[in-house]
Amino acid sequence: MNTTLSITNTIFLSTDLHISKAPFYKHKEAELILEKAKTTSNLLGIVDETLYRDHTTMTNYLYVNGSIQKMTNVLVTYDTLYFLDDFFGEDTVKEDVADLKTILALWEGKAIALAVKNDKLKKLYQAIKYIGEVIREDSPTHFFKKYTASVKEHLYYALESPSYKTVNEYIKVRLYTSGMMPVIDLIEYVNDNYISETIESKLPLLYRLKQTCALIGGLSNDLFSYAKEKHSNFNLINAFLLTKEANTYEEAVSKSINLVNKLSEDFEQDLKEIRNEIHSMDYMSKSIIEKHLKGLEVIVSACYHWQFETKRYKHSEAVFEDIKFN
Repeated sequence: MNTTLSITNTIFLSTDLHISKAPFYKHKEAELILEKAKTTSNLLGIVDETLYRDHTTMTNYLYVNGSIQKMTNVLVTYDTLYFLDDFFGEDTVKEDVADLKTILALWEGKAIALAVKNDKLKKLYQAIKYIGEVIREDSPTHFFKKYTASVKEHLYYALESPSYKTVNEYIKVRLYTSGMMPVIDLIEYVNDNYISETIESKLPLLYRLKQTCALIGGLSNDLFSYAKEKHSNFNLINAFLLTKEANTYEEAVSKSINLVNKLSEDFEQDLKEIRNEIHSMDYMSKSIIEKHLKGLEVIVSACYHWQFETKRYKHSEAVFEDIKFN
């Protein structure tokens, strides 16, 4: 398959991405889940009406078979993380900074005294405490430990803004700033389909597949959201320009699309290989892994279909001609 997009083409379409060919998935109870989650997020004070609806719909594209209650819990989790990113993230101008140690202590259920004057920061901390307790009490200990490790990595990178000197270094940073690794972990929670360390140890390729899935999400988002992130160093297009690995905007966009397409090809190849590997496993292990693999495919689909449909990335200066508005 030819993965190279010509840099002479200055009109880019979202369909230039291979992930645009992925089947469309959406939870059948999407509206009810949105309604229930918004009620909770409103009570927590993390609903910003100018931003909320445009990003909160994502959850119903990421997971399509979960129970209404678990989907609601996950959506509130994402509401909280988006609230963190929108008001305290690495490319957000702010006066007050969210303290990583405080966030982690609250997440893990530790009793700490809070003396916070900033109202948004106070609401963030309250929401972190709430979602940590909900996920902790509604999942196995080994899962919460794994999910917590992913959340820690994401929060560290989102709040500390590590620097980079090459596009490859940026990609390594983006793996964690995107928040996609926690998204992938929650496939297990939503579907009540937990992968034991024993099962995972038999499939070393699975972790690479998860990382590839995460990078498809994070780096495709850099393309969809570029018009709103032109000021930020933390975007793949700007990474190509800042490191001088691309000489023009058009070349940077073209190289970014090609990179995401190569990742999607790698994902399909590794997916095929893992499905061949699990043939020799016992029925229960095979069933658990196959359900998880399907969950990863749904997430790759969401990386295109939600980003294409949401109003969050519609912009007169969007990279992709088919999501522009005049």
